[in-house]
Amino acid sequence: MIKVDLHLHSEASNKPGGYLSQKLKISESYVKPIKLYNILKERGMTLVTITDHDTIDGCLDIAHLPDTFISEEITTYFPEDRCKVHVIAIDINEKQHNDIQHLRGNIYELVDYLQKNNITHILAHPLYDMDGKLKKEHIEKFVLLFDNWEILNGTRSRTSSFITEKIAKSFTKEKLETLANKYNIYKRRRDFIGFTGGSDDHGGIDIGTGYTIAEGKTLEDLKKAINEGKTYYDGEYGNPKKLTHMVMNIGKEGIKRNYNIGNLGYLLDNLFEPKQQTSSILDQILGRNSVNIFIENVIKFRNQLSNNHHENIFNFFSNLLPYTINQMKNQKTFDFDKISMYLGKAMIFSSVYLAYISVYKQRADEKNISLRFHKEFFGNGHSEGKVAYLTDTFFEINGVSRTTQKLFKLVQEENYNMQFLISHQKKIESDYLKIFEPVFTFALPEYEDIPINIPNFLEVLDYIESENFDVIYSATPGIMGVYGLIISKILGIPFVTAYHTDFPEYVYRYTNDHVITEVVKNLIKLFYNSADRVLVPSNEFFKRLSENSVNPDKLVVFKRGVNQEKFNPSYRDRKIWKNYFREYNGEFVVLYVGRVSKEKDLDVFIQVYEKMKNNSKVKFAIVGDGPYRKELESTYGDKIAFTGFLEGEALAKAYASADFFLFPSTTETFGNVVLEAMASGLIPLVSDKGAAKENIVKDITGFVVENNNPDEYRILIERLIQNESLRNNIKKNIQQYIKNFDEKELLYQMLETLSLGLLSKQKQEVVV
Repeated sequence: MIKVDLHLHSEASNKPGGYLSQKLKISESYVKPIKLYNILKERGMTLVTITDHDTIDGCLDIAHLPDTFISEEITTYFPEDRCKVHVIAIDINEKQHNDIQHLRGNIYELVDYLQKNNITHILAHPLYDMDGKLKKEHIEKFVLLFDNWEILNGTRSRTSSFITEKIAKSFTKEKLETLANKYNIYKRRRDFIGFTGGSDDHGGIDIGTGYTIAEGKTLEDLKKAINEGKTYYDGEYGNPKKLTHMVMNIGKEGIKRNYNIGNLGYLLDNLFEPKQQTSSILDQILGRNSVNIFIENVIKFRNQLSNNHHENIFNFFSNLLPYTINQMKNQKTFDFDKISMYLGKAMIFSSVYLAYISVYKQRADEKNISLRFHKEFFGNGHSEGKVAYLTDTFFEINGVSRTTQKLFKLVQEENYNMQFLISHQKKIESDYLKIFEPVFTFALPEYEDIPINIPNFLEVLDYIESENFDVIYSATPGIMGVYGLIISKILGIPFVTAYHTDFPEYVYRYTNDHVITEVVKNLIKLFYNSADRVLVPSNEFFKRLSENSVNPDKLVVFKRGVNQEKFNPSYRDRKIWKNYFREYNGEFVVLYVGRVSKEKDLDVFIQVYEKMKNNSKVKFAIVGDGPYRKELESTYGDKIAFTGFLEGEALAKAYASADFFLFPSTTETFGNVVLEAMASGLIPLVSDKGAAKENIVKDITGFVVENNNPDEYRILIERLIQNESLRNNIKKNIQQYIKNFDEKELLYQMLETLSLGLLSKQKQEVVV
């Protein structure tokens, strides 16, 4: 069996790879041919060649060694528009190389020469747009010119490889005839395209990790297999992480040769090419052990050492900044010189992020060009049906996390291709939940029970890129939400988000500062206008966001429902109130359920209580927890029932065992609890401000109170207490109305909306 890496580079590829490389005098590769040969042999390659750009010097350096042959990667052009193309020529001699260099300016003449001289050749990375000129017409001409295409390329994505192969396989004899007539060319020798693979390594890290396989042992066997289309590819696809490290290693070698970077160069040498640890006196003098200890300490700061070399390099660079900041935090005394040193290091280390981000962006552009070609050739987009659901709140108690938990449960039940991405200290194993350990954590001002977790941006970026998500959805505009937006722009993935919280109003209530509130409004406008779609839970906030200059064409109102098995009147058990009131004799109960915080307008609830505290027919209860509970309970703990946080059957019983649901919040973007109360048989009374009123047909299924007037609430409650017929009519109306809010059906609709219709179910593995 033949194994051969048919695409890799040595120091003979000595031209700069781009503008910056040219200015810094950095070549495309610094790997010595003999090193390539030795590594390829160590990694199981039976034949060895080098495909340097338009030179065979690297091959000539190892031509005397067994199992080698001479090849090159030819840069050629379509004469019509100078679109650049790369072609690999196999087993050539020096004369043929010189002839090729004279002809390579014209791809048609080059192919004629290669065919006339029976030189085995392969079209390299067919969908790689090197100069921004590659179009569908060029790829159609590739189909007419080349019998062999490189499918696996160690610097190109799995998606690009998949699409390349799909295009190559799509051309029948009839289609080939049509194309030949269209372009008046046809140089193919068989009616199907053969496939090969190579690492396309320039930096010396991934040599031989992508390769071609063929039957036989000799070079002639390989050429025969390629010419008959009987080769296949295997190995590792490319990804931005690997490519970034290749670029870094090349840059490191180039800078070392041209500039004195001292100990930094030595550290990077040990990082990119770790050597066996020894304990000789010379090693200790040179500090090799200390360098390797430092590298290991940084990698282990938040990760374990891996057998995967790229993982170790990635973890080293992504941990450098938090590692340095942690060292700074651990200073027991203030030392200005040390702090300055750490700050300087932090600034330098953070610049490494830019190297990763720029390569991730470049690779994403390459992948998206392949997706464009898929649409042009097949009339539809290539989609894996995968959605990344990012949220800053998952385990906490609030409306967003409750909706997220419901969706999480449904996604698992239906086996949907959705991953929930959060940052938290908890470690949970789940096929549907990816938890990123926070680098920094601090409490949200005024909400100390809600932690702000900041994960490593590069880890989130790399995970989303590697998983090939089709849509990024951010349930919150917090850290994870902002990460989602930035990553969507880097990777060119559609970004969808939702507006769950009236942030400007919350900020104003806690700061009473118009300037800060205006800043928040502008940030909200920027965030939501940057999305491709914004889910809004109510018409009220569709209007508010539009008025705040968020593009209304992006806004989509979605409905939420209620689990009517979990919340219904069958749970009614008035005796539960004996656990919370010193004396309870069947009085009517006015209930509030939700977060116990000032922005929920609980002061209005308290005012209604004060106006009715002498009414012997009614009692008041608050279910929930939050920053305002302690203050309220210290004053009203012996007058109002404070149950604390309830869930499950206890919550269902609390709802069903009350009579009226007083929800004065004016900051609601929807009001889940109103639907839960109605499903439980309560009559709701809500404010005319905010969106909770949209769950009610005024005076038919509940009451909407203007200006949150406590006297109006009191009058309505007294009227309902006195009029049993009115109570029964409203409850009957509610029973019919609530049937329109089937939770599961509306959750399905929400998944369809937030995924832009792309979400699919995971493929089931067939067990034989």
